[in-house]
Order: sequence, then C-alpha cells, then structure tokens
Amino acid sequence: MEFIIWAFVLALFFGIPLFLTIVNVIRLFEPKPAALNKSLFDVLTIVLGAGLSILDLGFLGLGIEYTEPLILGGGNAEYHSPLSGAFELSYFIPEFIALLCMILLSVVKRRKPPLFAALLIAGVYMGNVLHILLVIQLLENMDNVFAYMMIVFPVNYLLMSVRLIRREIKEQTVYLRETAGTRQGFIGRLYAFLERSVGWYIISFAALIPLLAVLLMILILCGQGADGIVKAFTETADWTFSKQIPPPPEYYHGHYLCTVAAGGHEKIVKPQRMGIRRSEKIVVNRQLCIANAFEELIQEKLPHFHKGVRHFYDSYGYPLSKLITTKTRADIVYILMKPLELIFITVLYMFDTDPENRIALQYTGKKTTDFNLMKG
Repeated sequence: MEFIIWAFVLALFFGIPLFLTIVNVIRLFEPKPAALNKSLFDVLTIVLGAGLSILDLGFLGLGIEYTEPLILGGGNAEYHSPLSGAFELSYFIPEFIALLCMILLSVVKRRKPPLFAALLIAGVYMGNVLHILLVIQLLENMDNVFAYMMIVFPVNYLLMSVRLIRREIKEQTVYLRETAGTRQGFIGRLYAFLERSVGWYIISFAALIPLLAVLLMILILCGQGADGIVKAFTETADWTFSKQIPPPPEYYHGHYLCTVAAGGHEKIVKPQRMGIRRSEKIVVNRQLCIANAFEELIQEKLPHFHKGVRHFYDSYGYPLSKLITTKTRADIVYILMKPLELIFITVLYMFDTDPENRIALQYTGKKTTDFNLMKG
C-alpha cells in the first residue's frame, strides 16, 4: 500500500507534468499526431501547471513575510516568501492575464481580428517575462525539489507560446495575402506590413505598451503602485532580487490543536497519562498520540510531502490553538478533530506493521525506529 501512496504522489507532482512536457515538445513539430493536436492539452498544462506552481511556492515559503522570523523545527518552511505579500497582486494579476491570453490563443480556433490577435500574443510575451523573473528570483536557493519543479511550468509555457504564436501568425499572414487587393491607403499599407511574419512579431511587442498601461492603471487602483512588480520581488528576503534583511530565526516550542484539546474536560477528552514534549510535561490522550503517530509515519515514508504538510499546519494550526483558552473550547476542538482522527488511524493501520506500538510510544521519548535499531 505504501507503493500506492508513492505512485499517486509521483504521478501528480512528477508524472503528469513530465507527460505534458513531452506532449508540448512533440507538438512543436509538424506534422504532429492528430490525437495530440487538441486544445485540451493546453488547458491542462495551464490549469495543472498554475495549480502545482502555487503549491510549490507554498512549500518554498509563500506567505511568510520578511518581517517575520523563520520558525525552525517541526517541518517549517526554510525560507521567506519569494514574492512580497503586500505587492503580490502586481505579479499575480498580470500572470492571470497572461494565462488567459494563452488559453484564448489555443481554444479560439477561428481566425481572430488582427488587433485582438496582436493583444493575445502580447499577453503571452508578458507571461514569458514574468516566468523568467520568477525563475531568476528562485535561483538563489535552488536546493530542493520544489524549487526545481518551479522551472517545469515556465518551460511548458514557453513551448506552448512558440507553437501557438507561430500558428496564429501563419493563419493571419495567409489570410492577409489572400485578400491583399481589397485594401487601400493607410490600412492597406498596415496590412501589407502584417503580411510578413516579422511584422506580427513587431506589432505584438508594440501591443504590449497599451496592455501594460491598462494593467498599470488596474494595479494602481488596487493600491499596488507603479513600481509594484519591482517591489513584489525586492520586498523579500532570502532570494535573488531580495533587498530586505529578516529578523533572526526562532525555534518553535508552542502547542497545536490536538495538544491543547487534550486539556479539555476529562469525561470528554479522556486523558491517559502525562507525556514529554520538548522537555515539557503535557497531558496525553489517545487522539493526540494517534495524530502524532500519523505525522511520524508520514515523515518516515514521505519526508518531502511531510515538510509541506507541516508547513501548512504550522501556518494555521498554531494560530488557531491560541484561541483555545478554556476547557469547553478544548472539548469542541477534540470533537471537531474526531473525523481526522479516524482518517489518521485508518492510514496507520493500512501502512504500519505495528500501529498500536507506534501510538503507545508517542511522547515517551522513544520511537519505533529505536527498537528496530536494537533488533538490528
């Protein structure tokens, strides 16, 4: 069953992106297989690529501002956010426009009006520039799988842009040559300029100016300022364009939801014994032991996945635990955690050869690996 978990994780984070990358490389060449000549692959590349990129950025520290000290230990993120939270809209709004332009360029198969086509190509150009800036930003700490995976989507976007821009310009130039004798004056000279491929590349770059002007007005209205895109990269710490110095890191020693919930009314949370957690005595019940055993199992079997899950939990679990200030609130959290407890125990019994021993050893200072070493 451990193989099934690994297969699912590898397929989602590596297998599918690799497959789509191969498809996008093949589609660059003519003739291409009819089965691959579908807009569905472009849409999947955009949707899945953007989604996984957000997850990867989360694992790299997205949301942890340079003003916050890094919390060392417990699987927390090792770096601050590569994009400034105050100015991240200056990146994500143009990125959204660029992705939309790419999808429209792919999905709309009929011939597009020349100005509309030029604006779409300009939006795609903008997306490539944004991706190059982001990749350069991440180069400073290119030392883990999530940083490397952040290169995959920009590469696929570039492959798609080459193919779709080439296709669009070819269709436009063929049409303009076929109707060359129907236009006079300035329009005729403009269309004659666009009959050559180089004309389309030039006018698409020119179309970037009004497109960027509109985006700039939108970003100013959103409070991002005219230099928001610059500050999105520079108002950060730990990365290539970063200009800020973060406070010294701290070591986490707080309590989480299950830990605090174990301190509710005895009849409800059913405390079992006292345990040791980072040299502190805490109340331990079965729910807390199951949750910690589950995390220990994930850390052993899927360490990179555990790192991301732990970062998410550290970001949201700890702040929520501060609100549990009474036994009644602890009781409520204990009850709300019951469905998760059921999931945890199910996973333990499916993938651990001796789940009850693992559960019993939690907060005793011992781990199942200690006994495995003794047997060896």
